[in-house]
Amino acid sequence: MSKKMISGLLAMMALSVSMAQGGTISIVDLPAIGTDGAIDISIDKIYTHTFDFGANAPVTINGVAFEQGPTASLSSVYTGTSSWGYGYTIDDTRRPVNIPVHAGPSDAPADGSSNGLFMDFIYHSGGPVGDGTILTLSDLTAGITYSMRWYYGPFGIGEGRVITFEADGESNGIFSDTIELSLDTGGAHYLDYTFTADDTDVTLRFITHNDNQSAHIYGLSNEVIELPSLASGPNPVDGAEDVPRDVVISWQPGIFAPAINGHKVYFGESFDDVNDAIGGIAQDANSYTPPQRLDFGTTYYWRVDEVNAPPDSTVFEGDVWSFTTEPVGYPIAGENITATASSTHLADTGPENTINGSGLDVNDLHSTEATDMWLSGDEPNGAWIEYELDKVYKLHQMWVWNHNGTMESVLGFGLKDVTIEYSTNGTNYTTLGTTHEFARAPGAVDYAHNTVDLSGVTAKYVRLTTNSNWGNILDQYGLSEVRFFSIPVFAREPSPDSGTTDVAVDVTLGFRAGREADKHDVYLSTDEQAVIDGNAPVTTVTETSSGPLSLDLGKTYYWKINEANDAETPTTWQGDLWSFTTADFFAVDDFEDYNDYPPDEIWATWIDGYGVQTNGATVGYPTPNWNQGEHYVETTTIHGGDQSMPFFYDNTGTATYSEAERTFAVPQDWTKAGVQTLVLYFQGSPGNTGQLYVEVNGSKVPYPGDAADIVRPRWKQWNIDIASLGLNLQSVTTMAIGIDGSGATGILYVDDIRLYRLAPEIVVPSDEIWIEAEAADTIGASWRIYDDPASSGGRHIGSDVGDGDDNDTVPGAEWVAAYNFDAVGGVYKILLRVQEFGSDSFWVRIPGATSQTHEDPDQPGTGWVRFNEIDAPDKWAWDEVHSNDSDPENEVVNWTLPAGANTLEIAKREEGVLLDIIVISKID
Repeated sequence: MSKKMISGLLAMMALSVSMAQGGTISIVDLPAIGTDGAIDISIDKIYTHTFDFGANAPVTINGVAFEQGPTASLSSVYTGTSSWGYGYTIDDTRRPVNIPVHAGPSDAPADGSSNGLFMDFIYHSGGPVGDGTILTLSDLTAGITYSMRWYYGPFGIGEGRVITFEADGESNGIFSDTIELSLDTGGAHYLDYTFTADDTDVTLRFITHNDNQSAHIYGLSNEVIELPSLASGPNPVDGAEDVPRDVVISWQPGIFAPAINGHKVYFGESFDDVNDAIGGIAQDANSYTPPQRLDFGTTYYWRVDEVNAPPDSTVFEGDVWSFTTEPVGYPIAGENITATASSTHLADTGPENTINGSGLDVNDLHSTEATDMWLSGDEPNGAWIEYELDKVYKLHQMWVWNHNGTMESVLGFGLKDVTIEYSTNGTNYTTLGTTHEFARAPGAVDYAHNTVDLSGVTAKYVRLTTNSNWGNILDQYGLSEVRFFSIPVFAREPSPDSGTTDVAVDVTLGFRAGREADKHDVYLSTDEQAVIDGNAPVTTVTETSSGPLSLDLGKTYYWKINEANDAETPTTWQGDLWSFTTADFFAVDDFEDYNDYPPDEIWATWIDGYGVQTNGATVGYPTPNWNQGEHYVETTTIHGGDQSMPFFYDNTGTATYSEAERTFAVPQDWTKAGVQTLVLYFQGSPGNTGQLYVEVNGSKVPYPGDAADIVRPRWKQWNIDIASLGLNLQSVTTMAIGIDGSGATGILYVDDIRLYRLAPEIVVPSDEIWIEAEAADTIGASWRIYDDPASSGGRHIGSDVGDGDDNDTVPGAEWVAAYNFDAVGGVYKILLRVQEFGSDSFWVRIPGATSQTHEDPDQPGTGWVRFNEIDAPDKWAWDEVHSNDSDPENEVVNWTLPAGANTLEIAKREEGVLLDIIVISKID
């Protein structure tokens, strides 16, 4: 985005775009003769901090004094703490070069112009293009809105100098501004970045793009534009339902509320009373406990006014919030009920219709469709229908929709006099009161239920026996629907949810208590049956949580809560069985938390050999191309997540080894949770030499595998038995990765350093053939062989631009490279290390294959596959042989090969594609 300034423009123009954290950017052109008012700094606003970059006394702009910033130069990170208690850090990616600071006048001129601010600035006019000044704000408060302002412009006549502004990291977008004005003729730009914090840190960065013509940063200010003066963050959330009756309401206090009587709470069942501020109660804490337990199923309204301390005692009126308390009973889902009956009139009028919701609309009103109901056969002595629940419940109510057919007003199949019996075991039944009369249904649509009070009886079976129907004409009886409601005496809402995986080993179990419980027996074990039978270890708690626990990695745990109260009948309610699985590993380092800004660069944690003559290691890319999306870390060659660590080593000259070491600020315990194995993943590069090793607390472990593993550009899993280290693994303070060997050089990628109880099995391919492309048994005369240190073995083959394009015709023998290999037999795929150089396809076939999953449709019967859309546009990359001719498109091709000798043929299709390594892998 570029903006031009017309000289003498007196009005400011602003443009906003969406950015990170829900923020916006506005860029404003200042007039050639700036004024304090024009730059919009006012003593009427509240600033968290302001500072200038000059060495003189603080500049005062429109009554706002700017703090002292860096003085002579920015030769190191400049840090401070704002007046609101959060930190800020200023740095520059050109360090350790000293960044000059220009000291302007000590105060703004009397005429009110902004030159006093604009004459104090950080020079940013030299050094590498693509570097910038970085501002990091830390210890922010999530949910508060901040606005950061930068004043900037070139010094000297501008020539379209471009600045890029990054808000909270490149992943959240980039905004560029072209400056075509200069301080010599007056005027500048300012940029506002306004955002609502979603975490504690935000990083803002100016990147310069013009060699020796980059912008100068004049100063900045930071204003909290939405101070939380009102109460916010209600708990329960506004509109919440199913809230416990003993709830304690709470909120986030306003920033000005004093510790004594800082809150006035209005609470009750009347919206009008709360809205009109009737009956407020002063509170010190930002929470309120209602004086008695709330009613069931009732909506309550509440509001909190924040009240300033005397003498002003300003009241910030809060919003009205609401919540609805839990009902007395909860419906039992129909799928947890089995219905049986003494008889059924027709196959589609069975008893299951009374529990499956058929015929009910969203308002629980019933239809008149006969197939949505139960109707018995001819039963002169009366019929019965019974409901078996999935477990014993404490029952609150039964809703009954009587038979509601269109002829109900005439025939009266609906139940009239009914005996209700209940049982916990299906053998011994108790009658509920005397007989009950179910109201007659109208035989019309939109029919509502009747309610039967079950009075909290304990039952698994409920039987309805009909003594009469409403018509007294035919000996048939029917119902439309029945729904049971239970009192929640069981523990529920487990945390973590049942079936959750990757649970932390120090998890604290949580749950919602059963209504009558005064203690909770927590059964937990890896033995499912032991938990079911109640033979697992049990812990009795009075709170609705248990933990933190100390569990093992990679195990499935079963648990249940038995709710108990000796004063109730029954005294114990058996809980449901829940489960969760703990994470397989602890991450020592997954390399996901590093970025391009201090102090989070990868080399700030993994200390390499920079500046150490004997250590030839460096980690991270020293000069990434920011505009091309590059970073200090590797983002393409990764094992898991989005990042890995590039490890460069060079054991030549004075360097005798290469090593990067991480020191843990808090010593790590590598014995907890049954940890047994340290695992790391690495990938080599062609041409690598040397001996890989890992060092823990100074104890070195050489890599025991094939020396060629650091050459092969494929991820390799290295398992290390930590017991073999012979160390105090309860206090691990350092870990290093290194390469030994005089003269060893190369680059290694490292990712996902983990601790396992049971490490994943290292899968060794039963048949994997690696072939250097230039080592063909026969190679057509037109192929070209190239020397390239980035290639495996320093060489590769390919075709050059201008070698022609064969389209859908396979080229002649001069363009075929053949590779003989032995296979154990089975299904195989082919992986190539390739690079595009103008085009993106080869021809590939194995003539002796007994079958293959795809063949080019223009070459039927030949076995040739048109391997196109190779994904390696600008550097060497691995890609599996596939074709967009296949269905589905780009499906990887599989060949079924006989045991013994086979031949692979690769032919040029388009000009300019390069081939380095061939891997033929058995997959079945």
